[in-house]
Amino acid sequence: MRKVFILLFMFFVSVSFAQNWNGNISGTVGILNFKARVQYELPIESNMSTGANLNYYFVNWTGPLIEPFFRFYRKKDSNAEGWFLQGKLGYGNLKSLEEYFSLDPNYSQKRWSTFGGGVAVGNKFFISDVLTLEILGGLRVYSGPNFSEDEYDLDEVGEDLGWAVTTGLPLDLQIKIGYQF
Repeated sequence: MRKVFILLFMFFVSVSFAQNWNGNISGTVGILNFKARVQYELPIESNMSTGANLNYYFVNWTGPLIEPFFRFYRKKDSNAEGWFLQGKLGYGNLKSLEEYFSLDPNYSQKRWSTFGGGVAVGNKFFISDVLTLEILGGLRVYSGPNFSEDEYDLDEVGEDLGWAVTTGLPLDLQIKIGYQF
């Protein structure tokens, strides 16, 4: 997984320098569901850009999640700032929460993959010559964890609810501070 992150980062950096385009790097820390997020955005046309969010979740289902995205900005020549529509896909490799409740000593390193995507609307604007503030809101859907309990087990209901209000929350609300270069 680490190699995937490094390769994607190197791709975005090499394309940005090869084309002499400006880029934006930003980040945030999740408050409701504690995570760190770093985003790299690269303009590809006068009103379009692409990039990726690299997330790492620290509570419940811990681990990395990458979200490549594509943005369409409202105005021509405004991929540096302004209103945008964003579509994204995502993949995460998360540690199972079941290890905390299992007596099986082999359960401590169980990991699983989640896939998903989402759409959002946002606005990016300058707060100084090089600093940006980005506000984004939308919906996202990710596959939930697979549980080994019986179909109607109360633990499974609790885990599904926990997933839906933490890491798998369908609301995508972000506020990020970035550096435009």
